[in-house]
Amino acid sequence: MTRTLRNSVAARIAALILIVLGLGSVVVACGSDDSSDSGSSSGGESGGSITISQTSQPDFLDPALSYTVNGWEPMWLVYTPLLTYPHVEGTEGGELIPGLAENLPVVSNGGKTYKLQLRNGLKYSDGQPVVASDFAHTIKRVLNLESGGSFFYENIVGAEEYLKAGNPNGDIKGIKTDDDTGEITIDLVDADASFSNILAMNFAGLVPGDTPFKNMTEDPPPGVGPYVITKSVPNREFVMEKSPNFASFDIPDIPTGHVDMITTKIIKNANQQAQDVLANKLDYMQDPPPADLKPTVKEQAGDRYRETTTGSTYYFFMNTRVAPFDKAKVREAVNYGIDKPGLARIFAGELAPGCSFLPPGMPGYNEAFDTTDCPYGDPSQPPDLDKAKQLLKEAGEVGTKLTVWGNNDDPTDKVTEAYADMLNQMGFDATPKIVDGGVYFQTIGNQSTKAQTGFANWFQDFPHPLNFSFLVDGDSIQPTNNQNFGNVDNAELNETINQLTLEPELASVADQWEAWDEALVSPPNSYIAPYGHRKIATFTSDRIDFDAVVFHPLYLNDYSSFQLK
Repeated sequence: MTRTLRNSVAARIAALILIVLGLGSVVVACGSDDSSDSGSSSGGESGGSITISQTSQPDFLDPALSYTVNGWEPMWLVYTPLLTYPHVEGTEGGELIPGLAENLPVVSNGGKTYKLQLRNGLKYSDGQPVVASDFAHTIKRVLNLESGGSFFYENIVGAEEYLKAGNPNGDIKGIKTDDDTGEITIDLVDADASFSNILAMNFAGLVPGDTPFKNMTEDPPPGVGPYVITKSVPNREFVMEKSPNFASFDIPDIPTGHVDMITTKIIKNANQQAQDVLANKLDYMQDPPPADLKPTVKEQAGDRYRETTTGSTYYFFMNTRVAPFDKAKVREAVNYGIDKPGLARIFAGELAPGCSFLPPGMPGYNEAFDTTDCPYGDPSQPPDLDKAKQLLKEAGEVGTKLTVWGNNDDPTDKVTEAYADMLNQMGFDATPKIVDGGVYFQTIGNQSTKAQTGFANWFQDFPHPLNFSFLVDGDSIQPTNNQNFGNVDNAELNETINQLTLEPELASVADQWEAWDEALVSPPNSYIAPYGHRKIATFTSDRIDFDAVVFHPLYLNDYSSFQLK
């Protein structure tokens, strides 16, 4: 299966992912550079129970299916994959480590064969022994259940044949396991430098080989992790308790957790949640406090509230296949004329203005380019409207009519309307077009719509530039469900992606990704108009040792670091 086909598959489901995520439910995020002790030896008390809240029920509480932070944030502690990430903040938290495997994989055959060794003596939360063939069953469930994450594993040899055969218990030719030795070998169709990260995704968190091929949200399967889900009442609550087996494994860099029980309540009213955390009736709320309550939160509980910039990028697409964005000067004018601080205010400060497509914490991210060295001016400062007007005049597009696309999710509608106003200030005749969030990305991703420009965003699934580059890769363009909304198709940029897809040592090519990112955004290309990176809140009760809370770059607030004072 070629990379083009894999990106095409990715694009077919990415719209669904973004719809599910919305603005408040992100998959992953990037924390600060400060690291905290992730083990059970830090300052607070172990034991006890806490009650926390989510505004929406997790999409699923089944690792094969869940693809939102509502599910991933808690389930990271329940289902450990063969590879995972340390429970620390900043870039160190995004570095791959062995999980249920003894070591990182041995990669051979030109990057197409991965060999791993399962740790000895592992047991699931219900006491069942973990065996190597459980990995094959885990991946079969992802594929067979038509998971949102299935496309990540369709590059495994035989995965497409497995799907076409329609036999859940059939074999995937490219996965070979030995339950006696614990050896696991995976063969890929095409080399993929991000495949180790794919092995570390929640989808690949091991479950027993007899786990049914059905959604297990109401009765989540056993896993290997510091916690186990002991109760699940959809749209009401779910309960996690410390696993009776995990502490005995002593897996490096994976803590056993502090509190004995975590009850998550589903509370639709965000105001109520914020008031309850303020009053110490709740110990943590996953979503940020409402904007009108934030001043009160900061005044009354500033020592237990913070915001952290995530591994995400918010940007405006400009469709290079339709006028006037087929002209580079027009795209450049838009980048000069966007009021990035003004957009940040719409997000109630929960957006860090920026210029880079690759987000903070991502290999290839250049902080200077994202801020003071942005070719369109410091993004924390007002825009250069005079430059934008000049470029638009030179392009002969003053007064050109534009339809500006956005959806009715808050605050996307407000962002879209503000963007249209900014375009009018530059000299366009722009009108916002707001459609329902449930159909927005499919609509702008359909070539027949010929959407000129509008709202787009992306949150990282894992810390590899390939998880962002497909959004602007010419090879990913397709007639429907297209995620390359601007139809960006630059031969040089495409070739760079092709080459870097084959590079297994990401650190050694980070400078090439940096150059790629700058070429994408800077003149004369100016293919997209990034304006910032989303921030996520950490807000706890007085009962929690706030200084010990770890904000992970992928899985956000780490419940295993929660401890009572």
